[in-house]
Amino acid sequence: MWLIIIIITYLLNAVATVIDKFLLSWRVPNPAVYTFFISVLSLLGLVLIPFGFVWAGNQLALIALITGVIFVFAYLFMFKALSGNEASRVTPFMGGLQPIAVFILAWIFLAEKLSGWNLLAFILLISGTIILAWQQEATIKKQVISRRSYWYALIATLLFALAYTLNKFIFNSTGFITGFILVRIGTALGALLLLIKTQNLKDIIKEIKKPSQKTGGLFLLGQTCGALSFILFSYAIAIYSSVAIINASRGLEYVFLLIIVLILARKYPKILKEKMTPLIITQKIIAILFIILGLAVLAWA
Repeated sequence: MWLIIIIITYLLNAVATVIDKFLLSWRVPNPAVYTFFISVLSLLGLVLIPFGFVWAGNQLALIALITGVIFVFAYLFMFKALSGNEASRVTPFMGGLQPIAVFILAWIFLAEKLSGWNLLAFILLISGTIILAWQQEATIKKQVISRRSYWYALIATLLFALAYTLNKFIFNSTGFITGFILVRIGTALGALLLLIKTQNLKDIIKEIKKPSQKTGGLFLLGQTCGALSFILFSYAIAIYSSVAIINASRGLEYVFLLIIVLILARKYPKILKEKMTPLIITQKIIAILFIILGLAVLAWA
């Protein structure tokens, strides 16, 4: 059940990631603006209140709200990374490191341990995402852009790892509905912190006054996919024992991401900026085989 949910989750998230990259490159140059609107839309999670929300206690509620704020800044740095590099390279870079960080945090704070087939699957999935992400830059200028993007991606990775680990702790303590709603409220509140920077506030007001009809539908599609992906991902974390395995399975998202990018790159080469040489394609095929093998081990185990 959780594996089926994860497959659908990562397909939706791959679509959302490509749309995010497209809009960040074309319509919304300030990642904070994009982060703000996405975070505020988290309040839509309140529709789940009639389906089982109960007060979790002040201490646990505070942890959930803080977790939501952490998500805001994780998204912010992820979008900063996406705006300066290739979508199918930055995202796998994060995906290769994030499960390792989650594994360490879950081992320390949740007493999660991987052994046997699960450990083998974890190693295969991580190996695939790392191979998929690795690629040398050809020029000094691109190296500078790439390094900055990867620093942003590293910060986002660590923040996401912390947030997902806290999410698992919250779900274990309160259940899915209560935990999800509290974290979403925290994300919406965290969006207000972005308004402290004057330039962010000006750009957000400008976007509200003059929304783009041309990209509005695309933004809505991306956010619908992203929201559904986040709900399914959170539910998978809630029902499966290991948050580290859930994160390691993220390699499947990059398979979907690569396919989508290959389809769209010819039409939007300046926006998606994906380079495909025979060597790079071979590298990505090998990485995909690792990921598929890792998922097969999980399904068989």
